[in-house]
Amino acid sequence: MQRTVNQVFGVRISSAVNRLIYYIRKLPLAGRLVPESLYAKVSAKRALSVVAWILMILWGLISKLLYLGLMAYYPAVSIKLDSFAGYSNPQLLLFSHIFLIISFITAGVSNCTILEPKREKFIAVKLMRIQPDVYMKATLGYKYLTSFIYYIPALLLFVLLLDGTVMQALSLAVTVTLSRVIWEYIHLKLFEANGMVLVKQNLIVWLTIGITYALAYAPLLFPKVPLLGGILLSWVAPVILIPLGVFALLRLAKYQDYRAVTDAATKRDDPLLDMGRLMKEAELKSVQIKAGETDLTVRQDGQGGNKQGYAFLNTLFFARHRSLILDPVRKRLALIAGLGAAVCVVFAMNADAIGPVITGPSFFVPYLAFTLYLLSVGERVCRAFFYNCDLSMMRYSFYRAAAPEHFRIRLLNLAGHNLLIASTFAAMLTLLARIVAPWSTPDTVMLWISALCLSLFFTVHHLALYYLFQPYSTELNVKNPLYHVVNMGVSMLCGASLFFSIPLVNFTAIIGGVALVYLACTLILVSRFGHRTFRVK
Repeated sequence: MQRTVNQVFGVRISSAVNRLIYYIRKLPLAGRLVPESLYAKVSAKRALSVVAWILMILWGLISKLLYLGLMAYYPAVSIKLDSFAGYSNPQLLLFSHIFLIISFITAGVSNCTILEPKREKFIAVKLMRIQPDVYMKATLGYKYLTSFIYYIPALLLFVLLLDGTVMQALSLAVTVTLSRVIWEYIHLKLFEANGMVLVKQNLIVWLTIGITYALAYAPLLFPKVPLLGGILLSWVAPVILIPLGVFALLRLAKYQDYRAVTDAATKRDDPLLDMGRLMKEAELKSVQIKAGETDLTVRQDGQGGNKQGYAFLNTLFFARHRSLILDPVRKRLALIAGLGAAVCVVFAMNADAIGPVITGPSFFVPYLAFTLYLLSVGERVCRAFFYNCDLSMMRYSFYRAAAPEHFRIRLLNLAGHNLLIASTFAAMLTLLARIVAPWSTPDTVMLWISALCLSLFFTVHHLALYYLFQPYSTELNVKNPLYHVVNMGVSMLCGASLFFSIPLVNFTAIIGGVALVYLACTLILVSRFGHRTFRVK
């Protein structure tokens, strides 16, 4: 067993070292100092394996801290205590409530180590010929032992910050680990009964995720929703979950038919074994014109009007690819309208209870940035630009030299689509607010300005990343680490905004100023460096 653990761990470390070398080589300055021959230098890679091992441990700890901090702790401390006057420690109860639903239920349904299609499993069982029962027992033991260890410091930190006790934190760490073992056994029995691989049932998984996340965060908007966190903090959860967890652990340890399980999870043609291929196929499908697409039959006559040069080229591109460009916009508008109508009905039925919570437009400020970031169509449109137009044109120096010109043309077109989405979203928020409480006209205007400025910011952001980093390879793979860093930084700021409330006037001034500065800087940078950065890789 120990030998198998070492082999599996060696595969993970080797993969981590290769990824580390790969991404270092992609950095602008440091990449030049790292030769490609480093992949073959065993001694140097052994030294890097220590770094990779330390990073893996740190990431295990940090990921648990981020997960609990962003998903459970910050929502718990952001509530108004007056709304939960009937509870002795509502913040701890809400933290436990969210943790119970998303860690014990959502994660249990959507994740399964035993039946998870994974490249490492294919390599270990099919290529290295490790016995399936030995591999699965070693993998399960390693995963849940390390998960338990990583949970302890994170839970101790947040539970103690919420005036809980050390025993409550340790109890949560034990019960969440054993609950995941129980779910592994449930997944195994479902497969044994009818061959069902639950994690591949996308409809069931995503319905579960949607419903459970709604239940987890419902008390933030509807304080009358009962908090279930007390179940985890009392003796009930340990008394029930510890015996069941030990039973499931023993049954998994004695299970003899892991061969059938691993065969089902390591089919050679399963795209989930090669996430790169899966993502590539998904990306290509999202930007390809469908067979028989009528957009390509659009005549050139009358499409460009009096436009010439790159203005005519982009007008013709949008005309011939209108379905590809407009379908995501239509879907987002339909989503906003559908959800808006459903929420309006809920608000109308509970106006008396919701009215004191939504006291003004500032209530919606934390949700604006994150929501509009998700609704923006900039990234998909940039992929469509690349695959259907720029991939061929970038090979010509005159086209690269004209990057500032077609950047400005595309900025106006893409801004129009995002502004339409933002206007619909702002209209929906205005309608929701009018149902529960009257707003002043200046507040409504400020909300609209904030939404439109955010849509402009995200439009500029996606086009700036495309023109200044051009992250796509000919296979639509994203291989620029700076692109990932900048994009992740913006997405993390949008996610963090969910937990901070800023006065609407200040928020509008900040977003408006940032959007204008970002636009000006991008125009300058594209004009100066676009001819070098906007190229095929």
